[in-house]
Amino acid sequence: MKENWKKQLKEHLPDRVVYLYLLARQLPGFAAACIRDWNQEAPKLRFYDDQETVDMLISEKKSLSRFGDGEIRWMFGVDLPSFQSYSPKLAEELTRVFQSRDPNLLIGIPRGVVDSRNCNLYAKMHWRTIRGEFYSRILLLTDRERIYCNASITRPYMDYHDRQASARRFENLRRLWQGRDIVIVEGEKSKLGVGNDLFSNAASLRRILCPATNAYEKIDAIETAIRTHADKDVLLLAALGPTATVLAARMCTAGYQMVDIGHIDVEYIWFLRGDLLRKPIAGKYVLESGVTDDAGKSEEDPQYLASILCRVV
Repeated sequence: MKENWKKQLKEHLPDRVVYLYLLARQLPGFAAACIRDWNQEAPKLRFYDDQETVDMLISEKKSLSRFGDGEIRWMFGVDLPSFQSYSPKLAEELTRVFQSRDPNLLIGIPRGVVDSRNCNLYAKMHWRTIRGEFYSRILLLTDRERIYCNASITRPYMDYHDRQASARRFENLRRLWQGRDIVIVEGEKSKLGVGNDLFSNAASLRRILCPATNAYEKIDAIETAIRTHADKDVLLLAALGPTATVLAARMCTAGYQMVDIGHIDVEYIWFLRGDLLRKPIAGKYVLESGVTDDAGKSEEDPQYLASILCRVV
């Protein structure tokens, strides 16, 4: 079986060489986006900063649905080679969530699409490309009176060049589950918090395991499992791609607090290791690294096994 090209690159070339190669791969899309945007003034959206977002999540028990570049593409009909297949139903529900008027639901859009000044060069190019492709369509769905959150709040490290600022971003997020009972709703190969201390300040941690791929096809069963196994006073953290985006809205309507926490676990591990690239993490499904083949290995950690409330697979 032919190896994934990302795996080959990251195994055989120095990190900085791979980084330069990845920059070069972005140039055509970046150049096209710059040309498309040339002399075009587009209205800017308003954003809460990350501290304000966490403050609201803590004090007002709001929920958060995030629309990263993947969710934006799915919403506009792009079928990505990813862990979730596109469907018109998924696109329709994502659009409905994006335009939700629920006062208890915060909506996240990548701030880098509007302002990427604090990002590293790779991220600047990436978000400029996304802006050129989708920003005009995003604006058609936005409420100009609304203040949005930064969808990249759960990516505090890899897009930035200031390591100390990343440390502060992680600490800001950790305030969210300080002393809380949390239930993590995640893909069965994600294993958030396993092998690190990201959630060590939570009062308790339990988890509901869901399909690692195409979880949206089981979203109704996942919602039923949450209602069955989780009380409304716990903090729900979801890491299920676009399914988490939709689930956060559904559970918010049902009276729960759910935060779409995304890639926070892998970002934290990359941060601790000082990785320049999105590298594999042993025992975890990390699509962006190009290596997911060892993520299904059996987990023998008794603490991890004891944390599993149920499986919806």
